[in-house]
Amino acid sequence: MKKKGTKKNINHILSFFISSPKKKFNYRQILSNLPYEINKNKIKEALFLLENEKKIEQINPGSYRLLKNKNVLIGTIDKTNKGSGYIIQKNIEKDVYVSEKNILNCFDGDLVEFEMISNREAKIINVKERRKKRFVGIVRKEKRNVFVYTTGKKDKAEFYIKNKTRAKEGEIVVIEFNNWEREFPEADIVKTIGEQGVVDNEIHAILEEYSLPYSFSEKNTKEALGLSKLHSKEEYKKRKDLRETTTLTIDPEDAKDFDDAISIKKKKTETEIGIHIADVSHFLKKGTDLDKEAYVRGTSVYLVDRVVPMLPESLSNNLCSLRPNEDKLTFSVIFSFNNQGKITRTWAGKTIINSNYRLSYKEAQFIIENKTTKIPREISLTKKEYKITNNLKEGIVLLNEIAKKLRKERISEGSILFNKKEVGFVLNKEKEPVDTIIKESRESNNLVEEYMLLANKEVAEIFSKQKNKKNVYRIHDLPNEEKLISLERIIKKLGYNYRFDNASNMHKNINKLLLEINTAPEKNLIDTLVIRSMSKAKYDTKNIGHFGLSFEKYTHFTSPIRRYPDIIVHRNLEKILLGAYTKKEKTLEDKCFYLSEREDLATKAERSSIKFMQVKYMSSKINKQFVGTISGIMERGVFVEINKNKCEGFIKTKDIPNDYFIFKEKDYLMLGRHTKEEYRLGDEVLVKVKSVDEHKKRIELLLIEKL
Repeated sequence: MKKKGTKKNINHILSFFISSPKKKFNYRQILSNLPYEINKNKIKEALFLLENEKKIEQINPGSYRLLKNKNVLIGTIDKTNKGSGYIIQKNIEKDVYVSEKNILNCFDGDLVEFEMISNREAKIINVKERRKKRFVGIVRKEKRNVFVYTTGKKDKAEFYIKNKTRAKEGEIVVIEFNNWEREFPEADIVKTIGEQGVVDNEIHAILEEYSLPYSFSEKNTKEALGLSKLHSKEEYKKRKDLRETTTLTIDPEDAKDFDDAISIKKKKTETEIGIHIADVSHFLKKGTDLDKEAYVRGTSVYLVDRVVPMLPESLSNNLCSLRPNEDKLTFSVIFSFNNQGKITRTWAGKTIINSNYRLSYKEAQFIIENKTTKIPREISLTKKEYKITNNLKEGIVLLNEIAKKLRKERISEGSILFNKKEVGFVLNKEKEPVDTIIKESRESNNLVEEYMLLANKEVAEIFSKQKNKKNVYRIHDLPNEEKLISLERIIKKLGYNYRFDNASNMHKNINKLLLEINTAPEKNLIDTLVIRSMSKAKYDTKNIGHFGLSFEKYTHFTSPIRRYPDIIVHRNLEKILLGAYTKKEKTLEDKCFYLSEREDLATKAERSSIKFMQVKYMSSKINKQFVGTISGIMERGVFVEINKNKCEGFIKTKDIPNDYFIFKEKDYLMLGRHTKEEYRLGDEVLVKVKSVDEHKKRIELLLIEKL
C-alpha cells in the first residue's frame, strides 16, 4: 500500500509529465519544477512506481517520458459546477462521467484524451487542445504577486499573473492563459473591465466570459450594406406574389427584427394559411466573409439588456426584417385547411409579401379575448387607441381557432407542454433592474408557436423524402433514465405518484403531471426538475425524431435572422425545390455539432445575464422578507426561489435556525437532529435577504420560518 506522501508525489510528477507529454525529463528537471521540496530518492521512488504502472517509460537510463495508452479516446469535457464533468464525443449519445480527482488540469470545453476506468467512468490523461484561453476574474494582490480568481461556475481557479498590470485590487479583468506547469495556472491580464457591480461592466464580463463579439468589423458592415441591390424588381418576378393577401406579424413589444409573418385567406370551402420566413439566404451568399462570420457566431444571443446579433443590423433589422407596409422577400410554406381544420394540401417556395400589421402579443391577445376591432391605449404599441379592420379581426380569431385544434392534436399525440414562468426585468436609463415581470405564454403566443412548429415539421417531411441525402434535423433524444428515476423519487415525496419507466407511458404521464401541478406552489420547481431530466435538443444529420414535441421529423426553418442552422435548411430546401440538390456536403455533421455547441453557449450566457439582473435587483432588498419555495437541497444548504419574482437564493445549513440540520440524501431533505423538523423540496418558507454578491451572482438568504 502506498503511503499518503508517496501518492502525493506520484500525482504531482504524473501531472508534470502529462503537461508536456512529448518531452523527456530526468529527476533533476522534475526536482526543479515541483511546487514543494523533496529529496531525490523520493522522486526516484515515484518514477519507479509510475514506470511499473505503465504511466511513463524510460527512454534511456534516468530519462523518462509519458507512455501513450493505446486505448486513449478523445472528447470534449463539459464540467459541472461541482468540479466533476462529462466527456462528450461526436456520434456517441452517452456521455462519460469524470470525477473531480480524475479531471486533471483541464478547463470546461477543452479537447481531452482519456481512458476508461470502468464501464461508465473515465480518467483524463492529457489536455489535447485548450478550447478556452480567455477567462474573466477578479484581481487579488498578495505582496508583490498578482493573482486573478475566476468566478465562473465551472472553471473555479486562481491564476498567477506574469505580466505587469495597473489593474486594482478587486477589479474585473480579462486574462489570457499561458500554461499550467506549476501549482497555479499562469496567465496575462489583457483587458481591465472595471469596478464590480456596475451593470455595463458586469454584462461586458459575461460577453468576455463566453467570448461573444461586441460588434461587426467594418468590412462585414460594408458588405451587409451592399446587399440591398439584391432586393430588385427582377427578383419579384421569380416569386409567388402574395402582397394582396392579409398578412401580419406578432412579436414581443420590444422586438426589432421580424423573422416570420402569417397570412390568412378565407375561401368558400377552405382556409389558406401561409407561414412566411425572411429569405436571409437570398442575401447571405454561401462562402462570403459575412456568411463565414454568421457561421462563427452561430446564433444571436439575447442578454437581458442587449442583443448580440448573428447578422449586422442593416440585415437583421432592415433588409431581411418583415416590417409592416414594405415589400419583403420571403421563403414560405402555405397550408390549405378544410372546414374541419384538417390540412388538405401544402406548398413551399420563394415569395414576396407585404405585411399589413405589426401586432404585439398583448394586442393579439386582446383581439382574441374580446373579438374587437378597437385596441385601447393601455396596450397599444403606439400608446394611442386605434382600430383594426374587421377583416383582420376575423382573420386573427380564425387563426387562433385553427391553432387551438393543432395544439390539441399535438398534445393528444404526446407533445410535452411546458409553461414554466420566466422572469423579465424593467430597466431604468442606466440599465439597472427596477422591477420584475413574470412572463407566461398565452393564446397569442401559442398561436404563433403552432404555425411555426407546423412549418418546421413540413420542411423536415420534405427532407425525409430525399433518399441518401444529408440534411439538418432538430433532434431530441429520450430523457436520461437515471434522472427520470430521480424525478419519480422526488415528486413522490411531494405527493405526486407517476412512473416514467417506458416510452409508451412517458409522454402521457409527464403531461398528466404538468397538468396536475398547474396551480400548485411547487409548479415552477417541478417544471424545472422535468426539464432537467430531459436530453438536450440539438442539430444532427441523423434523424431520430423529437421526443419533447413527439414529432418523427422536425427541423428549424423559421428563424434565419437569428439561427445559422435555419440558413442551411433554407439553402438545402431551395436546392430540393429546384431539383438541384445532388451534392453531398461532407462537413454537415461537423457543422451540426458546432452549431449545437454555439446554441448551448448562448443559452448559458443568457442565463448568466438573467442571474446577474436578479442579484442586482435583490441588492436593493437587503433585510427585506419574502415568501419562497424550497427549490433545491444539498449538504451545504437549501436553495429557495422567491415566489413573487422567481429570484433564487441560498440558505447555508448552519443558518437554518432552532437545531443542527443534516442532509438526508436518500430522502432529499434537511432533518433537525433533535427536533426532527424537516425541510423538503416544495416547502414554502419565509426568508430574509442577508447579502448579495453581484459578480459571483449569489443571493444569500436567512430562514425565518417554515409556512
